[in-house]
Amino acid sequence: MAFIDARNLDDGASLSADLCIVGAGACGTTLAAELEGSPLSILLVESGGFGPDEETQALDDLESVGYPIREKFMSRARYYGGSCNLWAGRNMLLEPIDTAPRSWVARSGWPIPYAEIASYHARAARALRLPSIEAFDPSTYANRMTRDENALFAEGPLRPAISLWGTKPRRFGAAHRKRLRRSAKTRVLLQANAVRIALDREGRAVESIEARTLAGKRIEIRARSFVLACGGIENARLLLVSRDRRPDGVGNGSGAVGRFFMDHPRAVYGTVRLRKGNRIPLIRGIPLRDGKVQFGIGLSEEIQRGEGLLDHYATLEARYSAYVEQKYETMVQSAKVLLRRGYAGSRWKIGRAEFGEIPGMIYLLTPKELMPHFVYRWMTTIRRAWNPESGGNERVVVYFCEQPPDSESRVALSDERDALGIPRVRLHWKIPPEVSRTLLCLQDLLAERLETAGIGTLTPGEGEPRFSDASHHLGTTRMSDDPREGVVDRNCRAHDVRNLYLAGGSVFPATGHSSPTLTMIALALRLADHLRDDQ
Repeated sequence: MAFIDARNLDDGASLSADLCIVGAGACGTTLAAELEGSPLSILLVESGGFGPDEETQALDDLESVGYPIREKFMSRARYYGGSCNLWAGRNMLLEPIDTAPRSWVARSGWPIPYAEIASYHARAARALRLPSIEAFDPSTYANRMTRDENALFAEGPLRPAISLWGTKPRRFGAAHRKRLRRSAKTRVLLQANAVRIALDREGRAVESIEARTLAGKRIEIRARSFVLACGGIENARLLLVSRDRRPDGVGNGSGAVGRFFMDHPRAVYGTVRLRKGNRIPLIRGIPLRDGKVQFGIGLSEEIQRGEGLLDHYATLEARYSAYVEQKYETMVQSAKVLLRRGYAGSRWKIGRAEFGEIPGMIYLLTPKELMPHFVYRWMTTIRRAWNPESGGNERVVVYFCEQPPDSESRVALSDERDALGIPRVRLHWKIPPEVSRTLLCLQDLLAERLETAGIGTLTPGEGEPRFSDASHHLGTTRMSDDPREGVVDRNCRAHDVRNLYLAGGSVFPATGHSSPTLTMIALALRLADHLRDDQ
């Protein structure tokens, strides 16, 4: 049996493998599945079971002391499959400028070239069951772009920012479960919470990881190599709490563990009145045979370099009435409970999972997510053939923003402790002024292009933009060539711990505006190749 419930083990049990992966989310399960068939024996360790549990989920509760994050919003799922159990399925690619050093963005640039990341894009797209990697190329849609859309993106400051969805969001835990269950060399340890990393006497290598059940049983896990794939917040937390050998935590010789926390700030800001007879199907989003595509409106590389701007993009979304906004929260929760049974469980338990601000979340649960793909495709095709302007001519503008690296935006340890006695996270999310400056510049450029192209008029947002988080927890164990500037090297190995690797968004040195899942999977595939070749 490849799946083991830690609650059934003896207190003090010891397990061993060639490779221990902590976290059975998208990156952890991808790593385990990719290494299946290699000589490595693997132990994949997961905090929860096969479904959500309130007591286990409470271990993720944190103290927010910086820019406000969404209250009572379940942005991380602490059970098998991880946060991809909650994911709506949007996929985007980083742009080359996002990984390049930029003189106007401090600490920008990745230590690995864009071409190397891009060499894994096709494999990642297949893993995510996306239409194809070519579907991210705007030229693919040359025959589908209308006069209005061509006019908007004509030579100038704006470019298409393409989002793709598969026929349904990829649930990596479920996708790999049968394969892992049949594996002869991979075991999955459930209900085991990693609480401490134990280093050798010299503090240069991991000897073991201590895990505990909620009932207090302790399990020792020994391996030749270890990978932390717990997410951008929990990766940093586990390193910081492990202070037996090093007072600042494991892998923290640079002091960068937990620092440079980034998300993708979002703002619903301003409205667009489209002229009668407008035709912008790609900007609104269209179904494909094997997924969906939507064009966002991004800033060209030339305007970013010329004006010293960040890499933001905007989408034009249907405007909802105040009544619908008030009712939307209950509808979202009901749908997720009934249709997914992975968000708030099978009971009517809204509490922890409720949404805070509805306008900023409205795009997350669309008809595409609420029905089988063939029904969504049929419905959309018929509706638009009958009424090309269905949804109305007024649109709200939703901005998706790049957050530049800042060492003061960080994950630290709180004085509060969780049920296992481990310090909780104190999150200080910091959004610098250049995020708002770029948003306002994009707003002005979009307003000008809409007018010039005769598509419509934009009414600017009022007051300062008010942001919400996107549950993209990035940067807290950043990648760097210089050990003084980051936590892991270009192979995602900790600079000062020779057998410890980090996986997921925590290794991102910079983020662009792109939804990070595809890049995270690409890096997980790259890490799997490295671990296989390193044997």
